[in-house]
Amino acid sequence: MDLLHTRELGGFCLVSSDSDFTRLATRIREDGLPVFGFGEEKTPNAFIKACDRFIYTEIFKITNDGTKKASQAKQTPLHDFKTDKKFQEALDQAVAAATPPDGSRAYLSTVGTHLQKLLPDFDPRNYGFQKLSDLVEKIPDLKLIRQSTPTGLSAVFVERS
Repeated sequence: MDLLHTRELGGFCLVSSDSDFTRLATRIREDGLPVFGFGEEKTPNAFIKACDRFIYTEIFKITNDGTKKASQAKQTPLHDFKTDKKFQEALDQAVAAATPPDGSRAYLSTVGTHLQKLLPDFDPRNYGFQKLSDLVEKIPDLKLIRQSTPTGLSAVFVERS
């Protein structure tokens, strides 16, 4: 807490799967600093929601030879996007929130931002995908559109099928 009052920090990282850190995360956020949580899948939901972002440590599996696994796809995903109702509802809300009032396409990055606000523990690697675009491509109700912008950059959009 002393560090919090120095005002020289950009945020806090709490590594724990213990709900005892929920109040600390909440207190730090009340002071306007972001809190990044890391913990095991058994972490209580209250602590996860108290963080701005929460990452499950299971996505950082180490092989027997001490190297990080090359691809999450080779591991068993923590969650199945086809049966995870909480994720499906949050994704639906995120797409709706990111879609402009005229009903046109939503930027995938904006969908991701809304999704992260709704589910602080969201990470496409939890579902066996390296990127959000890879995950969205597997959802039958959504269509991913890649388009070049006038500046030569690539933009990725989401629209309902």
